[in-house]
Formats: sequence, C-alpha cells, structure tokens
Amino acid sequence: MKAMPPSHSFRFHNLGIGEIQLGKKPEHIPGMLPFPSYNCKNRFRVFPDPAHYHAFSGVAKGTIERDDTGIDLQYLLTGINEDGFINRIFLYPQEANEQLAWRLSQLYGEPSTGKAPAGIKNAWITESETEITLFSPADDKTADTVIAFRFFYDLSALKEYIIEGSTKLK
Repeated sequence: MKAMPPSHSFRFHNLGIGEIQLGKKPEHIPGMLPFPSYNCKNRFRVFPDPAHYHAFSGVAKGTIERDDTGIDLQYLLTGINEDGFINRIFLYPQEANEQLAWRLSQLYGEPSTGKAPAGIKNAWITESETEITLFSPADDKTADTVIAFRFFYDLSALKEYIIEGSTKLK
C-alpha cells in the first residue's frame, strides 16, 4: 500500500502561497522537487525547459482567509530564473467555480478583467508589484483554470515561462 503524501495548507499572500513565494529558492522549501523528478511531469509541456521548473510533491490547499475552507490544488508548479529564484508560480485548483475570482478579490481587491481566446482572465496588481492572474476557461474542456503569480516588471517570466497541459489535467 502506497503512503499518502502529507497534506499542506498554505495561505495566499502577495508573493505566492505560504513558503512558496516569488524570489525564494525552491530547494529551500520542503516538498519541492525538480520538475524532471516529478511524477506528473508528462502532463505538462514547459518552456523554456524542464530544468527551469520545480513542482510541489505533497497534497496542497490554498487558504484565502483565516477561517477559509481552502482551495484544493491539483498541481503546484514554479518556474525559476537563471539565478535559481522562483519567478513564476502556477496553481491548478482541483475544482474551479465562478466564485474563485470573487474569493481572490476579497484578498487582492478589484481585478481588471479581460476576455482571452479560450476564457476569461482576471488580474490583480498588488502594492508589492506582484501580478496575480486567474485564467478561467470558457467552455473549452481542454483548458484548465490556473492561478499564476509573477513580479509585474519581470517580462521574461511572463513571456518565456509558460506551461501547457499536454492533456486535460483531471
């Protein structure tokens, strides 16, 4: 019988969730694995290359408020820059619903909202110059809901650090 990985509850904040935050080295965070060692690596195509990514290996939940029931995360991936610091965080909720943007707004304020080719994008810019985006797919069953963090002025994190699900992630 395979042992269940430990469950972790992380609190959302301006730099990420819990200890998993922008500007930190992933090898200093318990549960983070280099992407090539990650069990679910075949579900994703990552750019610029797998060496620039880490994945959380445990069961994770993100909480927004103190008494929050939390958002169960199916996948939690981070991109690292050339210096080895986290420059992108990608959170894939197990179940996404229309209230997710509202819940994130409780913490980050009113988002800017726009339509993307396959869904809706909500974005928040925090006082610490972090951009948090929530992409919610329309009716496209091949796309997934993802919450992403990056420093607003880090354009290489936006343009070069991309994750594509190779199949529907459920």
